[in-house]
Parts: sequence; structure tokens; C-alpha cells
Amino acid sequence: MKNQYTFLLFFVGLIVISNLCSCDASKKSTGMDNSNYTQLVQQQQFTFVARSVTPTEDSRFNPRLMLPPGTNLYQLGSGYDIRITPDSVIAYLPFYGRAYTAPMDPSKGGIKFTSTKFDYEMTTRKKNFQITISPKDAEDVRTIYLTISPSGYASAQVLSLNRTPIVFSGIIEPSR
Repeated sequence: MKNQYTFLLFFVGLIVISNLCSCDASKKSTGMDNSNYTQLVQQQQFTFVARSVTPTEDSRFNPRLMLPPGTNLYQLGSGYDIRITPDSVIAYLPFYGRAYTAPMDPSKGGIKFTSTKFDYEMTTRKKNFQITISPKDAEDVRTIYLTISPSGYASAQVLSLNRTPIVFSGIIEPSR
């Protein structure tokens, strides 16, 4: 009986320590201050670098999500981003989820487009930038919603015509 309590106490201690370590890691900044992000967003000279993706799959179609430890968060490697300049939006992102029509060319999978005709609307809500980008010359992408925090972390929700919505999390960097 004493061994069970010792094991339980040890296990609870590990959970507490891991939570403290993860909280310290989440407080780290992306390396720029708030005024730089404001300037980048207002001048439309930034890149959203995707670090993770959460497909908005319905659990009815994905039995893995019905189980308690089920999650649909995927960590991404480098190279996936959305580059925003005053005259273009270039997206190169993966897609995980349900596509209602498949492309005839297998190399055209994912979310890949270059748009030179787009609407860019920016508002501020609770110190976060809310940006809506609506490309007019992209085949499948209808709208991209970007939410940028003062510390430089961001999320991008991509709404497509023929695919389920998908949410990316990442950081903001100056355009390259």
C-alpha cells in the first residue's frame, strides 16, 4: 500500500514539474518587440510561419478523435508559410482534412497559391490584430483569417471552397 502512495506522489510530482516547465517555455518571446509587429502588419510586410496545424475534422468521420487521448494537432517542419506584401499574397501550406474534390495534378495538393488581387482588412481587438485576406484570383481559397498577438504569435484559419476549414498556429516574421 505504501508503494502505491509513493508511486502516485511521484507521478503527480512529474506532472506538476512538466506543467511548470511548459509554462516557462510559453512565456518566451519571438525576438521582436510590439512596435515592430505593429509596423509590419500596417505596412503589409510580414510572413506567417506555420509551426502546427489543427484540421477541423468531424469526429463522426475520424474514430481516433472519439477516444479520450485523441487529438488532431500536427507539428510541422520548416518551409510552410504565408508571405504578405502590399502587392501579393503567397501561400505554401499543407492540408490535412477532407477535400470534396481532388485536383487532377497530384503536385497541386495542399494550399498553394499566389494572389495579386486580394482584399486586406485589418482591425484591432483586445490588443490583437485581426486580419482578413480574401484572394480574388485563387482557385480554391476563399478567405484567410489571421490573428496576431502582441508577442508575435499568430493563428491562421483558411476557408476553402472545396475543403474543410483548417487552422495553423505559428509566428510572425519580417518578409524575406
